[in-house]
Amino acid sequence: MSLSISAFLGKKTDDLDARFIQAFSHLGFEVQLHPELTLAKSSAEGILYLRISKTPSEFLRMEPGTPLLIALEFGMQKREKKEARSMSWPPRGVGAYSYTASSRTAAGRSNSAATMQILSMAILAKESDGYFHADGEDVASPGELALDRAVQEQHRFNRINFDAYAYRFESWPPIDGMTPFVWPKEIVPPESLTKTIPKRRSQFRYKFSWLHLVRH
Repeated sequence: MSLSISAFLGKKTDDLDARFIQAFSHLGFEVQLHPELTLAKSSAEGILYLRISKTPSEFLRMEPGTPLLIALEFGMQKREKKEARSMSWPPRGVGAYSYTASSRTAAGRSNSAATMQILSMAILAKESDGYFHADGEDVASPGELALDRAVQEQHRFNRINFDAYAYRFESWPPIDGMTPFVWPKEIVPPESLTKTIPKRRSQFRYKFSWLHLVRH
């Protein structure tokens, strides 16, 4: 299944690109936006490209020094002044907002792609004093609460590799939607590793996680 997330941005949208990068830095990441893209508007392809040069020191990595290329479906739409609300949209819990950012990753995505999607949207909500909503939830969360929750979910990378099935960064993809691009190879775990890691036994106690649909 795909994972779709919306961020309803509040009034604090100035210098959003810089604050987005800085927020990732505070979490232990070194992240770059595609140099021809901005968070303030959708690209021709409707894709957001990120380069990850560094991850938090506690993350397990198969190739710790290898930069990663992340691609997310991403769109940004300014809210019209007289835009009406309906019974179903925006979700319950959303207060005043100025823009709607939407993002989607497809089924079969890597752990790293889903994680960067969740963190990116939570950061946008938090930095703008807005709201975060993932499909399957009844009520949207304030950005600060969503980011705190997203950060807590990253503890899983103390026991699984963040870069499994991620794309190595070799160059930036073109953004015109027409120029062909050859994607680099994924970082594939050794077959012996995938076979020997035992599944943990635990009591059945379901706890919702935004990462519960991620391939691992």
